[in-house]
Amino acid sequence: MTYIEAKTTKEMIMESLSILKSEEEVTELRILKTSKGTVSGYFNDNKELAENAEDYDKNVPAIYFTLNPVKSDLLSRAANRVVQRAKLTTADADIDCRRWIPIDFDPVRPAGISSTDDEHQAALTMAKEVQQFLTEKGWCEPIFADSGNGAHLLYPINLPNDDESKERIKTALETLDFLFSNEAVNIDKGVFNAARIWKLYGTMACKGEHTEERPHRLSKIINCPKELKEVSVEQLKALAGLCPTIQTKGKSATKKSNTEAGFNLEEFIERHELDVAFSAPWKDGATKYVLSTCPWNESHTNRSAVIIQFANGGIAARCLHNSCSEENWQTLRKKFEPNWTPSYNKEESKKESQADILIRVSEEAEFFQNDLGEAYAAVTLNGHKEVMKVKNRKFKMWLTKQYFDATKRAPGSDAMNQALGVMEMKAAFEGDEHRLQLRMAEKGGAFYYDLANEDWSVVKIEPNVCHVLNEPPILFTRNKNTKSQVLPDFAGDLNLLLNHIRIKNEDDQILYLTYVVTCLIPSIPHAILVFSGEKGASKSTSMRLTRQVVDPAVQDLLTMPNSMQDLAISLANNYMPSFDNLDGLSAEKSDLLCIASTGGGFSKRTLFTDDDETLLDLRRCVGLTGINVVVTRADLIDRSIIIELDRIPEDERKEERDVWEAFEKDRACIVGGALQTLARAMAIYPNVKLDKLPRMADFTRWGYAIAEVLGYGGNRFLQAYRKNRNQSNEEAISSHPVAATVVALMRNNQTWSGSVSILLSELERVAEQEKINTKVKTFPKAAHILSRRLKEVKSNLEDVGITFDIRHAGDSKKITIQKSGSNVIPIRPQQGTVQRTGTESNIVTDIELSEDYDEFAGW
Repeated sequence: MTYIEAKTTKEMIMESLSILKSEEEVTELRILKTSKGTVSGYFNDNKELAENAEDYDKNVPAIYFTLNPVKSDLLSRAANRVVQRAKLTTADADIDCRRWIPIDFDPVRPAGISSTDDEHQAALTMAKEVQQFLTEKGWCEPIFADSGNGAHLLYPINLPNDDESKERIKTALETLDFLFSNEAVNIDKGVFNAARIWKLYGTMACKGEHTEERPHRLSKIINCPKELKEVSVEQLKALAGLCPTIQTKGKSATKKSNTEAGFNLEEFIERHELDVAFSAPWKDGATKYVLSTCPWNESHTNRSAVIIQFANGGIAARCLHNSCSEENWQTLRKKFEPNWTPSYNKEESKKESQADILIRVSEEAEFFQNDLGEAYAAVTLNGHKEVMKVKNRKFKMWLTKQYFDATKRAPGSDAMNQALGVMEMKAAFEGDEHRLQLRMAEKGGAFYYDLANEDWSVVKIEPNVCHVLNEPPILFTRNKNTKSQVLPDFAGDLNLLLNHIRIKNEDDQILYLTYVVTCLIPSIPHAILVFSGEKGASKSTSMRLTRQVVDPAVQDLLTMPNSMQDLAISLANNYMPSFDNLDGLSAEKSDLLCIASTGGGFSKRTLFTDDDETLLDLRRCVGLTGINVVVTRADLIDRSIIIELDRIPEDERKEERDVWEAFEKDRACIVGGALQTLARAMAIYPNVKLDKLPRMADFTRWGYAIAEVLGYGGNRFLQAYRKNRNQSNEEAISSHPVAATVVALMRNNQTWSGSVSILLSELERVAEQEKINTKVKTFPKAAHILSRRLKEVKSNLEDVGITFDIRHAGDSKKITIQKSGSNVIPIRPQQGTVQRTGTESNIVTDIELSEDYDEFAGW
């Protein structure tokens, strides 16, 4: 939204604070260079802060506040008031956390005076350029502000107040300074400290005398987006990678930068008409020349190329794009002066280089690429073929052994990197393409299960038959967490698994066994298995046992990563990633788990490239455990099977060693039974006809076929699945304070209508009556947050007969809530039983669904 100036200074200040800080958050107001020294006070009342600031406005050079939240204890220094000649002000250790990345664009001018209109405009223009640059890097729209003399960009973050966060922000600012600061406007590199004070918007910037040429101006927020999305740690890392880290000391640096006495770099640039965007001093006496167009690739027009001349005369050049990673000052000079030879260039050795030897000894490997364009090698070891990623440590070790066997020496790292580059080229341009998978794959209508043993043998699954292949086609890749599976006993019985997993409810048993078999189908969306229950219910052990059947791993239970990129990597590197002891899931992580369930990709732009991406292909069988049901968002509930486990009585508890010994005795029979069940389901799957398909349609249709093979019957599976979904929705509502309060509100109302702000007050009243906790973070403190919270649970409320509609009505938003029926009661499946439909022998025609499928399909 565009920021609208208020009528008074006080109103302007309060409006800006409402955007930049949450309610009751403590901040320091600080006023420097007053007749009474430094004036300081701590406020959690925006109105009081505004009134105190207004008293000093226009009488001091500037008024500041702490941008990041201050620890609440400091309120005791001067609570909602100011003191003169303050001896103590906020230090970095006094900051709770980091909420903002501040970027300050300061026009170059003499100290202590205001900027001219042209200088002021130059800062605003550069701020827009930086905003556009960061937008192209995937950053959200920031708060755009006028500091009075320059410009500000404020990007939201959520980082702890520690040294690592400080270093990340410092490096990000140094990168922007390097890329954009010029002779007219500087990006301030020094605003990285946590306790940084910031211009209080709504107050005047009064540096020096007010003149027509250099006037005093109002600081203000120019634009604030409707939704502020936090900048991630990955985005900060990517930005930091754009800053040159060229060494300027030591012999090697002098050689690389090509020190040449008396060389006139500016004359060289002018003579060859290099497109310089601007030049400016850089650190340690160096001068940078930022080029508008890359001299090596004219399509790089985003100031990615730079030439740096150091104080010692050394010169370096580079382009930030990956395709120009081999370019430097030497290649640039030879481009324009082909006969030039570096003074340190010696005659090349005519002997076979280490890189050439590495390439020669690698000829027995078969190079190819996967469907994501990654380079792989298939090598023969101990009579069988193994697949390794070219950049993987294991392949490098194999290549090192080949080199050592041939030369009795170790190769250098530079030679290894050069050779690997050639092998990647061979994979890309000379090799075939193979789609590689973890654990499960499909080819030619058959399924393949990787046993991940030393022989690289796999199980081939076809309709009604399973058998082990010792020389399989190239289908699989492995990683450090991949563990071998036992040799399956195809005469085994999947139901033996229920002797080890304590699931008492028969409906949940049906869903669980069906889920395990569907995990062995590589080409469909997979349900997410959620084990919940009080401590002592064996949730973790049950998930570990499940994973040992589907996807044995070195570390079978994982901790949920903090960052989205780390979560994506965990998902990509595990066929059945199982996350243990969760308290909750953020919206972003829920969305990524949805992608992993139904299939999709996680991508980011590869550093220093225009259009290259690092892709992670995700379609996984995800498992989650937690005391509470951690799946609450509607999209994730639609993809989940939630099973609540009961606490194990003390007289039934076993030592973990006994649990695993008993499981290992049955494991081959369980795994073989699961694979054989899938083979039999493949035979009848084409005959399963569903007239209406819900979300997770593939899982439902396969589940129907599997339940028929297991003897429960497809209709019984549908009933169990529907019941599980309805119970999950009830849990989602009860765990969401807004949804639970709306249900309580509508218990005795057929309809409710009013403004969103009035609804918030009404919900607070109802929550107090119902003993619903409103102190939690997810309970809204403002009307616009309430609108967002309602949208989160819209589909959940619809499932229990509550709908709402929000419309603009003049100065406010009006909401109408309606209830279908006289009572709001979560939908529960009808009770009853379904007779078993028999075994495969009497399934000979298309399987028809019962009439209650219409209810199932309408979830």
